Amino acid sequence: MKSTSRILASGRTLAFSFGGAALVLLVTGCQTYQQQSSSLTTSFRSSNIAVAVATVDKSAKDHEGGKDEILWKLEQGATLRTAALADPAQLPPPRVEAPADPAAPPLPPPTPAEISAGYAKRSIAAFDEAEDKVNFWEEQAKVKVGSEGFAIITNLANLPYRGRDYDKVMLDTYNALNYLQIGQPDSARVSLNRALQRQRDAVADNQKRILAVQKEADKARAGEVKDEKGKSAAYDVDQAQSDPKTGPALSSALAESTAPMKGYGDYVNPFSVFLDGLFFTVRGENGADWERGRKSFERLAALVPENPYVAADRALGAAVAEGQVPAGLTYVIFETGTGPVRDQLRIDIPTFLVSSRLAYVGAAFPRLKFNDDYIPALVVTGGGQTFTTATVASIDSVVANDFKNEWPTIVTKTLIGTATKAIVQAIVQKQLSDQNPGLGLLGGIGMTVLNYSTNIADTRTWSTLPKEFQYARLATPANRQLAITVGGQTKTITLDPGAVNVVYVKSVSTTAPLFITQFALK
Repeated sequence: MKSTSRILASGRTLAFSFGGAALVLLVTGCQTYQQQSSSLTTSFRSSNIAVAVATVDKSAKDHEGGKDEILWKLEQGATLRTAALADPAQLPPPRVEAPADPAAPPLPPPTPAEISAGYAKRSIAAFDEAEDKVNFWEEQAKVKVGSEGFAIITNLANLPYRGRDYDKVMLDTYNALNYLQIGQPDSARVSLNRALQRQRDAVADNQKRILAVQKEADKARAGEVKDEKGKSAAYDVDQAQSDPKTGPALSSALAESTAPMKGYGDYVNPFSVFLDGLFFTVRGENGADWERGRKSFERLAALVPENPYVAADRALGAAVAEGQVPAGLTYVIFETGTGPVRDQLRIDIPTFLVSSRLAYVGAAFPRLKFNDDYIPALVVTGGGQTFTTATVASIDSVVANDFKNEWPTIVTKTLIGTATKAIVQAIVQKQLSDQNPGLGLLGGIGMTVLNYSTNIADTRTWSTLPKEFQYARLATPANRQLAITVGGQTKTITLDPGAVNVVYVKSVSTTAPLFITQFALK
């Protein structure tokens, strides 16, 4: 963190130069991530996938090398994966390089399967680029000093987005699905190994974050800043949170954001566990693989005991570990809705603890908002029997659990940052007023405009995730015909040859068309 003198010097400089900078910040600084990504959200949720791809490709390109690069690569990877599931007729063919020999005959147009595979490969590339940047930030011991100091006098959204723990698990899970779709199971195995390790690492990473934020709170409590009178100005985060006005508002925001939480445990994504169990049970090559599949299905049974299909998969995992060969099964995986986004709300926090000029000041905090425009289940008919998909993972719950674990860090940093800006404003205004009352007024206006324009919450979040993952399992019908029904719409699918088949269905809203693809897992 910058020293107090350097922060105050920055504050005075900002106050004097507010004329141009404050106006720029007022126009652009108040934009939350949801406002910045509204074009993608609109096209994605309406399943206008061609527009969504063009929009996200441009945004990902524009943010390369920037603080939000990881987030836009995640959005790009998920959007391109959706394109790989869509009807190729709705999409422009992926760009194909011209042949090196101008005299060579033109290449034939790509087949629908080649178009879908092209988008899946582009999705893999986007997720790989996101993972490379995630790995880069994980190698850094801590945030650069300059970045932290700037965030204190602006907002936390100015820090690089490093990827949340559930982001890291999902990008590897999605890549495993991409690889399975294009027939590269060995690469899918690598992605599943990474996803498993991400879940193991997340608990330890959270403990490090807790210790780091405790140190920040201790520094503020020790009075490392000065008030406008030059006295040591300790800021007690715990006392601020217990304030009768602030405390209940913070508790309400947290309760609203964690309402859908289920008992999965910290940083557990049951869909990743399901896919791990399915892959190593069906595609396992040795006893260690089959044992891993069995353990994953056992773990899944403990996570979602209410799912009626999990018990059969748990029994399958045990049977395969004993030598049985899985065959004659079809899985219908359903990815439905869109996950939560973050918006912001204002909560008044006490600053009389550090400044006599202000009693309370408004601070912007994030909260989760959940999208309930989704299809609750699919009906699958085959072989004279009817099955309904059941939830295997609520992404609302996964995100809410991560939000709960991050909340103490968010609150502490926001309280300290907002209080610091209040101190800077009070000191700059007093120093300028001592020189000239008119200058003090000008500086006060400048700092007020600056603080207003930067008082936004960090609302960055991966918005193209689904609301839920569901699945159904059934014996493969003798005629290999499945009917998938939602509302009044039914689609009939002829299963490809295979001992174990997967039909993958995606829906982003109740009015959007279904995207359906399939692959043989074995």
